[in-house]
Amino acid sequence: MIMHLITIYRNFLRQLLRHQLSLVLIPITVLLIIGTFGYATLEGWSLLDALYATIITVTTVGYGDLSPVTVGGRIFAIFFTLSAIGMASYAISALATRVIQWERTRVEQNKLEKRMRIIENLQNHVIICGASNIGRFSGLYFTRARQDFIIVEADEDRLRRALLYLDAEYLRKKFGGYFDIANAVDVTEEEQLPLEKLAGKIDIPYLLAEPTEDSTLIAAGIGRAKGVVASLDSDERNLFTVVSARALSQRLDNIKLRIVSLVHDDKNGTKLQVAGADQLVIPEKGSGQQIQISMMNPRLADFALHTSVKGTAGYALQQLKNEPAASWVSQTIANLSAKKQLVVLAIWRNGDYLYSPSPDTQLQADDELIVFAPSQQRDIFGQATQ
Repeated sequence: MIMHLITIYRNFLRQLLRHQLSLVLIPITVLLIIGTFGYATLEGWSLLDALYATIITVTTVGYGDLSPVTVGGRIFAIFFTLSAIGMASYAISALATRVIQWERTRVEQNKLEKRMRIIENLQNHVIICGASNIGRFSGLYFTRARQDFIIVEADEDRLRRALLYLDAEYLRKKFGGYFDIANAVDVTEEEQLPLEKLAGKIDIPYLLAEPTEDSTLIAAGIGRAKGVVASLDSDERNLFTVVSARALSQRLDNIKLRIVSLVHDDKNGTKLQVAGADQLVIPEKGSGQQIQISMMNPRLADFALHTSVKGTAGYALQQLKNEPAASWVSQTIANLSAKKQLVVLAIWRNGDYLYSPSPDTQLQADDELIVFAPSQQRDIFGQATQ
């Protein structure tokens, strides 16, 4: 029986020493034991009186009803009081720090659980892997198109910048001074907001995690996602993301998952396609074309700026599919154009485009249309367009 109690006591001490509270509890316990037995021995007090005197000394209350009268007791009280006050102050501050840490951890855990519940409810969303320049601007356009998405980034500063670029109020403040210095506004406060508060302000979920990891993509809801955007800072990391995304889409029975990947070096494009990317985006080629159009066809470039980049025209290029609830089968291009107030630029039919179809062309159920139509977007500064 005694050996069993000793074993329990040893296990208790071992667990206590592993816990951070031991830094507080052990010194205080030792202090109380020394004070109690010191006063009881030197002053001849009972253990209860000695413990009482120790506690009022440690807490600096000092009621005055018990005071040492012997020379040894007074010398002991001098050194004990000096030691006790310092140690008690340390213990109280350490305990307060631990309580604050507990509370902070509890709050952060509640925020994380709330964010994960939001992510778990996402359906048919897009997972943006990497908060690079291209990644954050794709998020801006997804927001304008009212497409649900989640941003996954391991670097906190990049993630914060991406979330800031989705805040219409921040964009107005940040870029207003570029056109008129009188409109320049200090945005330091917004740029220092905690991630959780910033994401809550713009209502965009995120994961501060490595996008190339399978576990991260699963947490982001890849089994329910519409697509994955690999917009990381290197082709190698994009390749890892594409491989993981394609493998998980098959394992989780989401075979329709569409994967779009950024390519930094042309020679790596084939590898990304073999790995499972449905489409590649090469920023340099797009930028080069934009420069050429801006130089040789400035009116066309201005038209693209208003309809695509800024989104202020109220019209945009769109892709339409047949809706079973209101089928367009047997309708003509002219009928659909009049009903929907749109211009049909091309029809995707049987694996090929029919450009500029005639008004009397009859639509088929499997047709996909490329149209110029009224948009329900928001421009870069958050202004609604119709």
